[in-house]
Amino acid sequence: MRYAAVVVMFGLVLATAFLPTVEAAEPGDQPGLEAPPVAICPIVEVGDRRSRVSVLSSVDGQGRLSSFSAGSETGVVEFRTGTSGAVTIPGAETGAVGPAGGLVEMPSETTAAGVIVSGPESWAAEACADIPTGQAFISGGSTISDSFFEVQLINPYAGEATVGLTVATETGLESDARFDAVIVPALSTITLDLTQIIPGRESISVNIETTRGSVLTFGRQTTNGEVALWRAVEPAQEWWLPVPPGGGTKQMRIATAEASQVEYQVDLYGPDGLVEEHDAGVIDARGSVTVPLAAISEQAIGVKVITTAPVVPALKIDSPQGLAWTTASPVEAPVWLLPGARSPSGGSGSIVVLNSGIEPVDVSVTSLAQTTQSQDLKLAAESIVVVDLVAANGYRVESSGPVTALWVAQIDGAGSAAFGIPLQDE
Repeated sequence: MRYAAVVVMFGLVLATAFLPTVEAAEPGDQPGLEAPPVAICPIVEVGDRRSRVSVLSSVDGQGRLSSFSAGSETGVVEFRTGTSGAVTIPGAETGAVGPAGGLVEMPSETTAAGVIVSGPESWAAEACADIPTGQAFISGGSTISDSFFEVQLINPYAGEATVGLTVATETGLESDARFDAVIVPALSTITLDLTQIIPGRESISVNIETTRGSVLTFGRQTTNGEVALWRAVEPAQEWWLPVPPGGGTKQMRIATAEASQVEYQVDLYGPDGLVEEHDAGVIDARGSVTVPLAAISEQAIGVKVITTAPVVPALKIDSPQGLAWTTASPVEAPVWLLPGARSPSGGSGSIVVLNSGIEPVDVSVTSLAQTTQSQDLKLAAESIVVVDLVAANGYRVESSGPVTALWVAQIDGAGSAAFGIPLQDE
């Protein structure tokens, strides 16, 4: 089966992870004979919720989107990125049913994929993940009142995987046999409904340790029919977060899986420029702290988080424009691909770009669709800018220096927030 060949390709990707970086293809080049780069996406085709996978590339090349569940491939769609370097594929075209995994074989290293899950009352977006790490961490879930939190474990490989979950809430560490030695079969996904396992929890953090095989993890929060989607990531000690304008509840939660206290500092980039150590303190072992953001300003702001041990900061937006969660970025980069970034029909969208450096940068923001549009601007040192979006398959942000870029969208009271994929070398 062709899918078996893809699994072998995954092994090649892992094996080459420690080799010197190969120079990326120039725009217009066709993919070579090497194993293609890949991305893993959560696909949801449940009831009236539908998924769309967007692929952005610096080349006009061919790719393949396949879905898998219950140990086998369920369908495949061949695609071409075209002269714009962008294409969007409905998840249903792969034959996916229910929660499933999506595997994107991409035409070049300078390619990124993202997923949008939409329904009558929801609009959620997230970048797809690449090669998994041995540890991943996600925070921000809640199971109080009318809130439902699920963790989806995706295993795109030919071998069975085993993971252990350490779950912490405001009551402390949670003990349940269903968190121990969770087996995720090959080419399958497992969804843990934490609303059933630990109901009535206001703040949930989950540390995922892989003991055999590999998995990727995404979280889904549902509140009053609205859905937020964000992925588990590897903890780090430096993070950057552009924050979009607007009111409502807007806060950053900094959580840690460490078994000892962690010191943290939050620098703020706002209307008054850089404010160092806007907030600072100590996070308890396996605990979290919340930094209110809406009270600072309803304008766009940016934050940088520095800690003495690895943490993961996440942004929560809960307003009349919708519910959204996203994790901060552990890197800055001169180029960002934002697959799926767009202004939905009947709604609105924007990109928020943060320059935390001490020098101004030139920024180009380009929509990728059948007809592209570009906007050039100069972004001052230690400042932030908001760019409105149009209908597109996604956006490309290029800068003369390292920046971070986040996109948000709203439609009919539903909202989303997601980072793109940073390209350090191109």
